[in-house]
Amino acid sequence: MASLSPERWLLAVLALGALAGCTTDQRRRAVDSAYAPQEGPHLQGRLLCDLGQPDAAERWKLFAVEGVKNVSTLTVVDGTLRVESPSAAGLFYYTGRPLFDPRREPLLAWRWRVSTLLPRATPLAPDLDNFPARLLVGFDSGWEGADSLALQWKRKVEAATGQSPPPRAICYTFGGELPAREAVDALFGQGRIVVINLRGREASAGAWYDEVRDVASDYRAIFGEDPPPVTALAVAADTQRVQASVEARFSAFRVYTADAWPRLSSEPRREPERQASPLALWLAASAALFALALAGLYLWKRRPSAPWKSPPAR
Repeated sequence: MASLSPERWLLAVLALGALAGCTTDQRRRAVDSAYAPQEGPHLQGRLLCDLGQPDAAERWKLFAVEGVKNVSTLTVVDGTLRVESPSAAGLFYYTGRPLFDPRREPLLAWRWRVSTLLPRATPLAPDLDNFPARLLVGFDSGWEGADSLALQWKRKVEAATGQSPPPRAICYTFGGELPAREAVDALFGQGRIVVINLRGREASAGAWYDEVRDVASDYRAIFGEDPPPVTALAVAADTQRVQASVEARFSAFRVYTADAWPRLSSEPRREPERQASPLALWLAASAALFALALAGLYLWKRRPSAPWKSPPAR
């Protein structure tokens, strides 16, 4: 099957969650690349999508998730993307050849807000893998070096959707329970789609939040190599699993060079950190206790058998 063209790399991303072949080994890594602008003027960066243009909404293409009854809608209101999701799902993607090269422009900035938060949103449980807002970044990484499980997942997606999935993507989410300095594999994708939750339950519904991510640093921390070009962005608000209604707003998608804020060069970088999930820890502890019990039983059966003798009389 032919590889998916750069214009449609993120078409299959949200459909993947419906596949039965979910990964059971979700790697969790430490990331630390969020930065706030310094006081005073700073570089303006390069605008990726001018939402003031009359055809701005038409440039964000809808991919409706198969099997979902209600489909999210996107409009442009006051220079912002508005995604409405009444117990619905849908992905709106924007592509370029490429949009930007993270090695030259590593900083991606945007603004977003949500009308409400969803209870217990997390990528660690299929029934709770809904978020009031997502921003996905698709990378032109190719499939070279993919292991057998990843290639099996790729073929499964192709059979289900007729399209090849994005080789790699980072999904930034709003309103989840994971800490912002942790990246976790999506429930689908065999480690090639990774979720980073930026705003937790302490975030305020209805308030605008400014984000700046060093996507080059995120990519290196997650995948252990320099990032390839970014060919697509996608926005979504998915609520079909939790039966809720939400409105998400996005605006001001810009990229910056590393010298946009001098403090970037002095910020420490964390090395990737893999942490076992609670289920894995429970299974490991259970296996250790079971092995200890078997060893005790074996030693008890092998104990020397000697006739019991009463102590000598005094």
